[in-house]
Amino acid sequence: MPTGTWQTSPLSATDRTRLDDLFRMLKDESSRFLGYPCNRNFDYSELARFLAFPINNVGDPYVPSNYHLETHAFEREVLAVFEGLTQAPAGETWGYITNGGTEGNHYGLFLARELYPDGIVYYSQDAHYSIGKVLRCLGLPSIMIRSRPDGSIDLDDLRETLRIHRDVPPIVCATIGTTMKGAVDDIAGIRSLFAEFALGRSYLHADAALSGMILPFVDSPPAWNFSHGIDSIAISGHKMIGSPIPCGVVLAKKINVERIARSVEYIGTLDTTLSGSRNGLTVLFLWYAFHTVGVEGFRAIIPACLEMAAYAIERLFPLGVAPWRHPYSNTVVFRRPSAEVTSRWQLACQGSHSHLITMPHVTREQIDELARDMERPTSLHASCPITDRHPSTAQPSDDDIVLVGTSEHDLLDEVSQALAEAGLSIEALTAVAVDEGSVVRLRVNDRAAALRVLNQGLDAGREYGRASTEPGDRALDLLSRIDYQQAAPNSILVRLDDRPGELASVTHQCHEAGIRLQAVRFLWRGKASAVIELNGNEPERLRSLLVNRVILN
Repeated sequence: MPTGTWQTSPLSATDRTRLDDLFRMLKDESSRFLGYPCNRNFDYSELARFLAFPINNVGDPYVPSNYHLETHAFEREVLAVFEGLTQAPAGETWGYITNGGTEGNHYGLFLARELYPDGIVYYSQDAHYSIGKVLRCLGLPSIMIRSRPDGSIDLDDLRETLRIHRDVPPIVCATIGTTMKGAVDDIAGIRSLFAEFALGRSYLHADAALSGMILPFVDSPPAWNFSHGIDSIAISGHKMIGSPIPCGVVLAKKINVERIARSVEYIGTLDTTLSGSRNGLTVLFLWYAFHTVGVEGFRAIIPACLEMAAYAIERLFPLGVAPWRHPYSNTVVFRRPSAEVTSRWQLACQGSHSHLITMPHVTREQIDELARDMERPTSLHASCPITDRHPSTAQPSDDDIVLVGTSEHDLLDEVSQALAEAGLSIEALTAVAVDEGSVVRLRVNDRAAALRVLNQGLDAGREYGRASTEPGDRALDLLSRIDYQQAAPNSILVRLDDRPGELASVTHQCHEAGIRLQAVRFLWRGKASAVIELNGNEPERLRSLLVNRVILN
């Protein structure tokens, strides 16, 4: 056998059948793919020949390396297109093609940490779930800022928090198109707060996973790019552009990237990225899209997507599900339909709301069919399922579950009965009434089973404290949601009066006492009060300091 030849055997009939079944399943499911921002209108068959090579874009795309099976030249062309779309200063920006938006967010916050190791990260309730994960990986202290009902960051809450911590460099992770509501955080407003408090040392990262390929083609878009004062940005490639493999781009100011660059003799180039080996094939997908569809093609595609979103609102409005969207977004938010409908159409859900996203592959016929499914009598509007982050791999755990609901139902009684009927043991429990709502914190002998039981109860019509919003109400799910959170180790739950400055007063108390807050997040917000979770480096001192505010120990 010649050197380098890889001898293989043909697939067995069983294995071939499995692949055929998988293909048929994917083809069928892709015909009802409305809830997630991935464009499936692409054809990269011309690039199939490149699968014969181990293409690896290891190292810096702007620096030659010893590894010659790469697509760096194509990568630089793609980066140049994104620099133009984001109005990056000529010659002052660096970037690379990532595995997706999460890696881009990680890179932006990594640069911020290297620049300001003593900084605090601020991000909104509606930020992508990856932000919390990235912050844990980087060990960065953070404070979650409240969101406004439309999904954008609450600048009043941010102002009060920045005022208290004006001696610490702020690192703000702004969301340019929130996951569920498509909202764009007010970049100009955030920059004005930096100026108001004379915060010379600051960093502003933009998570523009979907909207980074929408806003360049919208008339009079909100502030969002380098011309408006951001320091780095992450945009997904598999979303609006479309790719069979997840990918994205991160762009940052070159002066900040130079701080972290390291020379690596082994590959003969600079190590400036997060990953070592990098996908060189996705570079070709993006390059191909920009050389076939082109920027001008997207200039026509984006308005068509927004028109389709407007049609979806028109079609769903008579169903009484209160659909709405931001004018610059193709994300249509509406009251959550039944589990049958959300599963069939792969609709993303949070709280009592779902959304559909009119990507380029979405048609009027699909929206009409969705509307007909929602009109059926079996299509009951449900509240939010209580889910683990990865339910398919959830294992029995003694981690706490925190449930938050309104006062229309006895949350504690209903949850206790549901678990008892399933034979599950509650090993620890604390509950409290908070104005018009309630909070229950419990520990069970099998969390995965408990979550399944609670979800089944929702599907069967149990309310678990859910309150319905008024028809047409855009207050969203501040009062109508039931949410699940995995409690952080050594965390405490604290009650706040719902007014500007309350959170800032708590964080200032901790600051004055020398207690370093590692994470702050809102769990619930009512009409007159809110519940936040605090996690600090000295949990016992933190509990003692805030003893008059602590509601759940």
